[in-house]
Amino acid sequence: MGMNDFYASFGFIDLIVIAVGVYGFYSWYMLMKKQEIKKTLLIGGSLTPEQCIDVEGFAGYMGSKLLILSADLLIFGAISAYNSYVEEIGMLLWIAMAVFLGIIVWYCVCLRKANERYFDPLGKSGKSIKDKALKR
Repeated sequence: MGMNDFYASFGFIDLIVIAVGVYGFYSWYMLMKKQEIKKTLLIGGSLTPEQCIDVEGFAGYMGSKLLILSADLLIFGAISAYNSYVEEIGMLLWIAMAVFLGIIVWYCVCLRKANERYFDPLGKSGKSIKDKALKR
């Protein structure tokens, strides 16, 4: 199996990365223009959009970060697809992958901070699972 065959096997994944980038721009639009939080890229764990205590603040904090992530997904997906389908680009692919992974880690750290700051994990009732278990 040559290197071209190896890279070509990732072609489908490249298309998925590009699709997630497009969805990221859609999520950004919905967040910034309609104040609607899409769960897939903006909420971690078991949180729901209804648990957000400050949608405007969350949109201000995460909007630019989501835009950067979405652009990164599209750019990396395009570079990787070019590498898979057109021509092997060698070191440029590895540099793009390092930047791609770095931005994903940065985004996850920012998302965790935003989820802690702008969401009420106990829900609207204010009761935790631990409190409910103690009452039994």
